[in-house]
Amino acid sequence: MQTQSVNTLRRGLHVVGSLWFAAVVLVLLLVAMACATVYESVHGSEQALLTFYQSSWFEALLFLLAANVLTAVVVRYPFSKRQIGFVMTHASILVILGGALVTKHFGSEGRVSILEGETLKEFHVSAETLALTNRANSTTSTVDLNPKVFGRLTVVERPQDASVALGDVRVRVEKYLPDSVPWERIVNDNPQPRAAVELSLASSGHDDKTWVLEGENAQFGPIAVALRTVATVEELKQLLEPSSEKAASSVGTVKIDLAGATVERPVEECMDKAVPIGGTGYSIRVLRYFNHATVGPNNEITNASDRPVNPAIRAEIIGPSGTEKRTAFARFPDFASMHKEPATPNLNLIFVASGAQAATEPTTPIEVLFGPADQLRLRFTAADGIVTTQEARLGEPVETPWPGRRLTIAQRFDHASMEHAVTLADPIRETRMPAVLLKIEAGGESSEIWLGKSQPRRLTIDRIPYELLYAEKQVPFGFSIALTKFTVGTYPGGNRPRSFESQVTITDPANGRTQGRIISMNHPTSYGGYTLYQSSYQLTGERATSVLSVARDPGQPIVFAGYFGLLAGMIVVLGVRVTDQRRLQGGDDSAHGAGRGNGRQTISLLNPGERRRQQPPSELEPSGRKEPRSATWIRPAVGVGREVSK
Repeated sequence: MQTQSVNTLRRGLHVVGSLWFAAVVLVLLLVAMACATVYESVHGSEQALLTFYQSSWFEALLFLLAANVLTAVVVRYPFSKRQIGFVMTHASILVILGGALVTKHFGSEGRVSILEGETLKEFHVSAETLALTNRANSTTSTVDLNPKVFGRLTVVERPQDASVALGDVRVRVEKYLPDSVPWERIVNDNPQPRAAVELSLASSGHDDKTWVLEGENAQFGPIAVALRTVATVEELKQLLEPSSEKAASSVGTVKIDLAGATVERPVEECMDKAVPIGGTGYSIRVLRYFNHATVGPNNEITNASDRPVNPAIRAEIIGPSGTEKRTAFARFPDFASMHKEPATPNLNLIFVASGAQAATEPTTPIEVLFGPADQLRLRFTAADGIVTTQEARLGEPVETPWPGRRLTIAQRFDHASMEHAVTLADPIRETRMPAVLLKIEAGGESSEIWLGKSQPRRLTIDRIPYELLYAEKQVPFGFSIALTKFTVGTYPGGNRPRSFESQVTITDPANGRTQGRIISMNHPTSYGGYTLYQSSYQLTGERATSVLSVARDPGQPIVFAGYFGLLAGMIVVLGVRVTDQRRLQGGDDSAHGAGRGNGRQTISLLNPGERRRQQPPSELEPSGRKEPRSATWIRPAVGVGREVSK
């Protein structure tokens, strides 16, 4: 029984290590790669990688190829000197496959987008993370998401090990969409009172619609719209009639929080001189006050009118590390964080406009007023600063100061809330936008929200501000890279780009050395185990953003060693074959003498040139005649050989 099992095992090994098994696997690989090439031309590189080269079935084909090569060597043990080349070539193929395996599990590929003058220490990889940040104390908790789940092109329900917790708050992924189309709607189910209206602005047969929520502005193209709820008749009357009050003694107050120190000063006091911020070593000075601040060309703040429609200040923060300029809007306190202005760590600058100005002046060109007893009023502010008001009713159009445009209040909600959701994009696009459905649990309550990739979401849980981010994982270089200059070369006589290159400065904190490198098309640079390639670029105004591909390939030396071993093994095999052929010809000359060419010999297909034993001269040939005594019969090593007339 044991002998039968051993024989079965031997037969199985011979099948796996046979030439026909290798041929079948190679044909399947070639067909798969041909299909992948066609698929990539239609759907892009990312989907081709996920569908073919990074799939489990393609890895299974490579495993079968490795098993065939390894078994072909094992079944021939012990090896003779003539098989050295055979062993070298097969072992080299295994080394190449092993190097590719090392690269897959220990290598990394990513990208980095860097502005001129910017310094970065990390790059983005294709792996993804989910991060939960407590904005009150700046603590963050992250979880690495499984790339085999969150890199797929199919919908996944309740993936395992996809949750993150911070304190009493726990966030779990309920659903993953490989590509999504976001949408939002206003619903009237908010447990807390909040007003909202749907507006329609018609002009020349074109009808624009938008929802406006209390406390948030909306846009009709370049025209901003706001909604304000008025509690009393006296307050509504004050808003609708021109104010006769005297101008406030101060335009407002500057409030600065830094390292636990808080300073509040009138704007006029800070304009006269720099005011110290406690004992922090910092001071503040207001450079300019804007009544009606607007963003002009090149993102510069200008004053549109003398009416306090959008009060703001421009200030400079003076500290030990230099001077930093900030813009603070009374109605948009998050302007600095939204526009990524330079920020001194933990410094918060707030501008509070005077009460008389903030209470009565319009905040936008179109303002909807909710008065008591369901009264509706529209307040328009023209470009020249003239304010007009009109009564409005649901569904009835109202003429605006802009010729040919009529405004209609289509719907009104008193308990409005914004519902964000996404739907699966079908078919999946080449530039896809993944999204996840998150379940948030805190204090015995739970809620669900959709979160798109690289689209941070801020929310408040138990009166504590949090931020959720689903994005690509950031990996540290181990050094810093700064883009000092980016150059685009064009073809003569036109503006069509011909080449582009990045001049970078690499600083290694381990030794403090700084090196200048140039990265251009087809000329990458390597440092610290990483290779940086010039991939693409973007131009934003006068500043350029260079996009670099980053790769770390620890299996590359192993693969190259396999290539050299494969070449050397093929040379050895060729040398053995040539030597055998010459030895065979030399042996025939001595054995046959003048009778050369009269006999026959059989040469093995798998082991050419190997002689086993001489056939007795008296043995008859299949034809029935005797073979001459000088003839030599070479038996095949495996199977039936072929006869060659001599």
